[in-house]
Amino acid sequence: MSSVEYHYPVIGRKGTGGIFDRLPIQTLEKDHPYQFALFILAFNTIQQRSDTLKVVQEPAATFMEIASIHGKPYVEWAGDRNKDISADYSATDKKDTNPVPSRFGGYCNHGAVIIMPDALFNSVILHYSNRLGTLLKKLAHDIEADNPNENGIWIKAAKELRFPYWDWAGKDVPENGLPPVLYEEKVEIMAAGGEKQIVDNPLSFFSYVGGVPFDFSDEKDDSTGQVAYFSRWQRTYRHASSTPDPEGSCIDLLQKTFKAGANDLRRRVAQLFTFSNDENSAIAWDEFSNHTAESKRERDFINHGSLEGVHDTVHLSLGGNGHMSYPDYAGFDPIFFLHHSNVDRLFALWEWCYPEYWMGSGYERDGEQYPWTQARGTYAQVYNEQLLSDGPLQPFRTEQGDYWTSSQARFLHDQSYPKYYSFPEFEGIKVDQAATSFQERASARKRVQAYYGFDPQTKAKQVGLHAWKHLPVPNKEDPAVPSDHTIIPYYRTFAVHVKLLEHAYNRSYSFQLHHKGNAHSSPQLVGTISVFARPDHSPCKACAVRREAGSVVRGMIPIPPELIESIIKSNRGGEYSFDQTLTHIKGEFVGRLVDATGSELAGAEGGLEVTQVPQHCAASRTVIPIEISLVSAAVAEHVEDKNRPVHLCDWQHHDSIFNGGWLATHKDSV
Repeated sequence: MSSVEYHYPVIGRKGTGGIFDRLPIQTLEKDHPYQFALFILAFNTIQQRSDTLKVVQEPAATFMEIASIHGKPYVEWAGDRNKDISADYSATDKKDTNPVPSRFGGYCNHGAVIIMPDALFNSVILHYSNRLGTLLKKLAHDIEADNPNENGIWIKAAKELRFPYWDWAGKDVPENGLPPVLYEEKVEIMAAGGEKQIVDNPLSFFSYVGGVPFDFSDEKDDSTGQVAYFSRWQRTYRHASSTPDPEGSCIDLLQKTFKAGANDLRRRVAQLFTFSNDENSAIAWDEFSNHTAESKRERDFINHGSLEGVHDTVHLSLGGNGHMSYPDYAGFDPIFFLHHSNVDRLFALWEWCYPEYWMGSGYERDGEQYPWTQARGTYAQVYNEQLLSDGPLQPFRTEQGDYWTSSQARFLHDQSYPKYYSFPEFEGIKVDQAATSFQERASARKRVQAYYGFDPQTKAKQVGLHAWKHLPVPNKEDPAVPSDHTIIPYYRTFAVHVKLLEHAYNRSYSFQLHHKGNAHSSPQLVGTISVFARPDHSPCKACAVRREAGSVVRGMIPIPPELIESIIKSNRGGEYSFDQTLTHIKGEFVGRLVDATGSELAGAEGGLEVTQVPQHCAASRTVIPIEISLVSAAVAEHVEDKNRPVHLCDWQHHDSIFNGGWLATHKDSV
């Protein structure tokens, strides 16, 4: 502790008399008017808006300080001043010599096996809860002091309020997109005496206090002329126009983009809860926790995707030509925090379902034990230092002055730190109460899968048996089929396996899978895998290390069974062999690489018979996907208990979809 100059303890809502739920922002607004009013007023105050309370702020607790932890400006957080400056200085490292010597390389933990994607921001939300708590207490006391007939109402609401979330994979999102409270610039709240009041909405955007930070720089696409004017924009934007002074966020484009990808997000979340019960603990955790797995060989993947990967797609869908699409600036958009609050919720649900899956001290491969060693982006550690579950999560410290650890951030583990919050009951799960039995966890897992759209037992009864009868499944003696399970006949679930170079385009970008459609329908978006990346001029040390290593981002796009059936029926209803059906499926797909604004970078036609892209038109091997392949699995259900989740088995790899190559449609792809 001798090296600590100053620290701001991250303690959450301690001292409020109990554990209360983080609520959906829509529920908070509709059903808890006093809590919602206090939240809006306190968040406005933290953002230091002009007409808010003039409260003395801890330097570590302003919105500007908290938002900067995720990226720029690259200075240490005021809540964790450290005297030790020797950790990683190098006279030959640009980070330490240009433009002025500085050892600070940021707090980036993307792609790391430590707890949850953007792990530090689990603690950020706790920190905000702590800071909000101070403001809530003052606001509630002031209101009740001036309105004694409301004694007990506001103070009770202040004690029970926890930071809300937005479930961007909820059932209503494909139709409704973002709720108005997340983008309208004014919001109605409860005022003292039962009156209503219109105030600034701190969830819609943030205006910089004291001007744009010193190291913000514009991001420009020279070939399209599209510019994100980060050095000139005085506030945050989503899907902004390419102008130094936009009128506001382009909400229509934001809604259109988000709705188009919402069903894919739902399917990908459902897939996260299809891990079986007999996986290797560390291997399962590695795949779930991040998009850049360390423990896997070419075919070791369990094919269920990662929470971080889903999280990345949400960033780009919300941001467009705006802050959320750029890691160095994302933290300044207030929606960032409701997004991560939902990531925290999904992690809590997953941990409740899979309490035995954890990073531990490392992973085993071919009988050898290996420690986790993924590069860190923090200034206080040697790069490629071993990662431990009790290792530090800089820059957040407990009351005792020690850094938070991954183990402390878990919900139900015996080493976990009190959170003072939970989440509402969801499909029979209350995350702050451990399951009483394996059966309880298994049944809840199936309900979560079904809620987010994965229900193969029902789908198998709805598909045309004649069309699917040629799909192969293993027999009951196959070792891939658990002894207490039976295979669902003639049914397979399909997905597209995606592997992308993280720094192919020197910025965030996405792979989009489209179904071609036909004469009577237009092409439709099936799914998206996004790369949430910094450019090479960013000071982020962790990103520089991953760039030099050629890091790969991996994801899975589940294919809706309705689409598979449509493709089968459009090709003579399954009269062909399985191999011919696979060829038909691939031939129905189109691939696009797009930047954060949706501008196409490269394109590809699926199928075996597609015309080869001429060499002079082909995209460079330095940017094209490493792999876009079709995979499928048979589905087994429990013999005696149909309420248990299904078991995916007999995974088959059906090779590449885009055999004709990638056509460069943007100068950056050449």
